[in-house]
Amino acid sequence: MKEFDMVGMRTIGNVELLQKPHARIGVFASRQLDSVGSIIKEQWSVAKGRQRKCIVGTFHSRSECEILYLVLKYGGSAVWFMGCKLPDTLPDFCKKAVKSGRLLMVSCFNRERHNLATARYCMHMVDLASSYLVFWALEGSRMLGPIHARAVARGKWVECF
Repeated sequence: MKEFDMVGMRTIGNVELLQKPHARIGVFASRQLDSVGSIIKEQWSVAKGRQRKCIVGTFHSRSECEILYLVLKYGGSAVWFMGCKLPDTLPDFCKKAVKSGRLLMVSCFNRERHNLATARYCMHMVDLASSYLVFWALEGSRMLGPIHARAVARGKWVECF
């Protein structure tokens, strides 16, 4: 993948995670994920962490946050596109990942909270920064459907659970 740059980009963490030409997995998980989907998501996240994979996401939903936590806990890395300003303080698991060079947090916004427009922008950035995409509970999601359709139309590899 080519080097990635965003106008007005502010970061915390290892910028090389976004600039290195290695595979990054875009992750999207709907808020409507059921318990069976949650088990598969958990197993997938642990496996990707152990394989030292790099995931990319907005990590807005609880399910996406769980993916982030598990991938980092088990040794993987992540790029987090934020639809709001960068936080003043980080959770402990994020501090550890930043210190070890396994997390990059990216923001182009100076808002306290994300809104629909900034969330969509960040979802688009996740798509652009990823080699392939993984979706959980795609069906019926107004936000995830268009991202999925564009990726498929462009011939990007997509995996759905």
